Amino acid sequence: MIENVLLVLLVVLVVAKLMGGLFQKIGLDSSIGELLTGVILGSYLLNLVDAEKIEPFALLGSILILFIAGLKQSDIQEMLEEKKAFHIGITLLFVTSILMSLLFYYVLRYFGIEFSIVQAIVLGIAFAIIDIGVPAKVFISNGLINLPIGKLIIRSAIINIILGLFLFTIVTIFFKPSFFDILTKIVGILLFVGIIIGLIYFLTKISQFVMKLHIEEAELSLSLILVLALAYLSDKIGFSSVLGAFIAGVLIAKMPFSETTTFSQKIKSISFGLFIPLFFVWFGLEIDVNYIIQNILLIFLIFVSYTAIRFFLMYLFMKKYKIKTIGVVSSSMLSIDVESLVILLVAKQLGIFTDEIPLSLFAPSVLLSTLVIVILVAVFSKKELKNKKRLISINES
Repeated sequence: MIENVLLVLLVVLVVAKLMGGLFQKIGLDSSIGELLTGVILGSYLLNLVDAEKIEPFALLGSILILFIAGLKQSDIQEMLEEKKAFHIGITLLFVTSILMSLLFYYVLRYFGIEFSIVQAIVLGIAFAIIDIGVPAKVFISNGLINLPIGKLIIRSAIINIILGLFLFTIVTIFFKPSFFDILTKIVGILLFVGIIIGLIYFLTKISQFVMKLHIEEAELSLSLILVLALAYLSDKIGFSSVLGAFIAGVLIAKMPFSETTTFSQKIKSISFGLFIPLFFVWFGLEIDVNYIIQNILLIFLIFVSYTAIRFFLMYLFMKKYKIKTIGVVSSSMLSIDVESLVILLVAKQLGIFTDEIPLSLFAPSVLLSTLVIVILVAVFSKKELKNKKRLISINES
């Protein structure tokens, strides 16, 4: 076991980048390679790295993931007002989370695994949140991203994520219910909302001052200070830290400098170059591979359950809106990845989960969903995307 933190970071980053690059070469997401890096370097195989050594860096990675997600939401109100996208996003979230929560609470008891109501709900939410990266890649690769169907599905996924984060936050607020705790958190909510309103007003003035300095590092520093401050504040008043990070991203997205290439490149370099890969490696280190092997049938049941629910719901929506590319669209919405992992990480830090079972139950779905989506999209693409002029047919009435 490597004890020196600097050497740990060196080994982890080198292997993670090599593995991530390898998986990108074969058409899969680099996060799978980074996750497997944790499995390889962890106690199951080489036993070189302890998860506790990189956990603080993984926490920063989870915060930056949601910050970047927030940066992409320049006009949330407009998306929420699009009825079709709102209906798809909220239906996928609530129906999937309810059915999966029932599965985790009742069905898993027959396998000797018992979750509390709160634990089952958190797991249900995690399996209901869509990874927006996969549908975006599917639509880009098939030339659908700028068509009405592409915009509709991407907005649906964004709404699903936003509402999922808020739902998770509400669950964490009432994790340890007592009148004093609930009252304290309600006061904290009001305080947090007041601070956000104040930031909306003052941040514009601050950003104008920063831009006048003509120091690019000042813009980056302002962003990092804001994301860390709101993540800390939201955590202290009973929210999840990722909600504060997401809101920080939304606020920074409204600043003029957020659209500059230099700013976005620096944020991505810090995030994807260091902290986000460490988050996925940490996740791999926390996985109990022996537990996965022993419960492979149960894990497959969980995977089939949530993918079947999502595919069926999307199939109904696509039929309702008379979409021609039903298979491609429905397949693209089966993925789970970053935001779901962040929720499980935060839940573990809050004490909702006290062991690695939820992570071990979740981990195989990251790989399985990616592989299944690649196969299904390839199959449906051949059938549905032959004539590009007939790709989309949405009833606007």
